[in-house]
Amino acid sequence: MKRLKKIVLIIPFFILSCASAQYLESYEPINVFLDTQNLDKNKAYILQSDKELNKQALRIFNGGQGAEHIIDSTDPTDPTDGLFIEEYWKKIYQEYANDTVKRYWKKEDFPAYNFILENGTGLTLKESFLRKYINSRINEMIILSEPMYYMNKRYIMFYYAKVYFDSSGSSQVIIMKKENGKWVVVREIGDYIYN
Repeated sequence: MKRLKKIVLIIPFFILSCASAQYLESYEPINVFLDTQNLDKNKAYILQSDKELNKQALRIFNGGQGAEHIIDSTDPTDPTDGLFIEEYWKKIYQEYANDTVKRYWKKEDFPAYNFILENGTGLTLKESFLRKYINSRINEMIILSEPMYYMNKRYIMFYYAKVYFDSSGSSQVIIMKKENGKWVVVREIGDYIYN
């Protein structure tokens, strides 16, 4: 009976530890990308805790909104550098575009960074948000979407924006892949609306 109790107690811990390891591993590429952005790990940044909608990354990658093919991958100025392939585009769009489940970042997702989590979207436009940080040294906000798999999980892409409280900043879609066991940035595509 004692063995059965031990087994019953150990199994949930094992399942939870495997699930949390898999969960944290899925944000490894974002952490690797943030390391390339020269963010001061001792400095505080605002992180919008509401994950940005996947539609933002899909819009930038496609060069416009909707499921219709917009980017001409034969054009030498193709911002995807040939990564846009209609067959895979349809799959990623179908899987992620209509996902409206609200998801939130946690401090544990980015253990190396001093992120202050703030709820809401478009935080820099809210007067109460600006008043809260007006006299602080914090003047930058990071906005990220959930990573999405592309091209049969060969690539991962996500939305990244860095916004300053004076309303300047940039937004882009980041495309990464694993090479020799390490995540590398393959392409950064700037948002055609803001850049």
